Amino acid sequence: MNLIRAIIAVIFVLFVVQESFASGDDGFIRGYAAAVLEREFHVTLPSLRVEDGIIRLNSEEIQAAERERIITELLNIKGVKRVELTGREQEKISETVPAVESQAQEQGSLKASEQDAHEKTDQSRNRYLFAPLIADPRWPHFSMSYQHYTDNGELTNVFAASFGETLPLYQDDAPFGGQWQLAVQAAGFISHDLETASWDLINEDYFGGLSFFYRRDALSGLLGIYHNSSHVGDEFLLNNNVDRVNLSYEAIQLKVSYDFSESFRGYLGGDYMFSPDPKDLKKWITQYGLEYYSPRTYFKGWFRPVAGADFKNRQENNWHSEVSLRAGVQMDNLKTMLRRIQFMLEYYNGNSPNGQFHDESVEFLSLGAHVYF
Repeated sequence: MNLIRAIIAVIFVLFVVQESFASGDDGFIRGYAAAVLEREFHVTLPSLRVEDGIIRLNSEEIQAAERERIITELLNIKGVKRVELTGREQEKISETVPAVESQAQEQGSLKASEQDAHEKTDQSRNRYLFAPLIADPRWPHFSMSYQHYTDNGELTNVFAASFGETLPLYQDDAPFGGQWQLAVQAAGFISHDLETASWDLINEDYFGGLSFFYRRDALSGLLGIYHNSSHVGDEFLLNNNVDRVNLSYEAIQLKVSYDFSESFRGYLGGDYMFSPDPKDLKKWITQYGLEYYSPRTYFKGWFRPVAGADFKNRQENNWHSEVSLRAGVQMDNLKTMLRRIQFMLEYYNGNSPNGQFHDESVEFLSLGAHVYF
């Protein structure tokens, strides 16, 4: 199994590194620009050229009313230095104002370009001040996946699903120039044994709580209180030698996140349990991770490569790491009628995320769909 882990880790790193370095290539910029023009403006410009990060277009191919919007959109592409337009008389028009500053000026904003870029990134990802943790197996959202266990004596093929969301209730200005948001988070997580005739229910976990989100520029945070409980499936209990655990607890969680760029985000934090059942359940959990969103899309803007790595360490399990690695594509096209849907390949190693089996070490590969509204 060590070989499998090493191969998956190498693939995960190469995926992120390759995507990251590709963003500065003129060929990438030209393809991205062509996709933006076709998707947003429904035009194809034969004159489109890119050299050393400079986009050149023939102004005669662009309607005057669309010129400013096109320049702004093209300047948003990572790696673009400026956009140059040439007219019939070969008069060169250069736009050197960064796209984020151009947008800020149009809106009458005096904020710096870096701040606007981070705000734009956050708005494009979701409507929450604290973005979902895409590699966290227990983040509230809708999902379904197939899991193949490679290191578990009782399970081999499993269907897993989650039903839940983050529901913002109120948002307002906050100290230090930020925004705060009050939200309800709730979800149910279930798993079924596909090796049985009736797909026996293995485990069901329920999560619900109240969260406060905060964001200022690239910095965001989460402070919440929640309840978590776990239940074993009746059929699975009858057909297997399982010691049922009445696992439940309340906890306070605190997490801090920072967007290092439009592509990379890191986070860390922890949870503290109180009133646990069983009473001797140790109370501390740490969590940290990294996420990546590709600056480019494929298939006319439909798919964007994404990846995430999430790590948890529980005092109850002697601080052994629970590793969740996910990589795949995100559908960005608004025609999907969903804010975001991701198709992800996952590798998990550590103590089981299913509450009834939290003291068992598992390893599995998973392929699933994850939806965020």
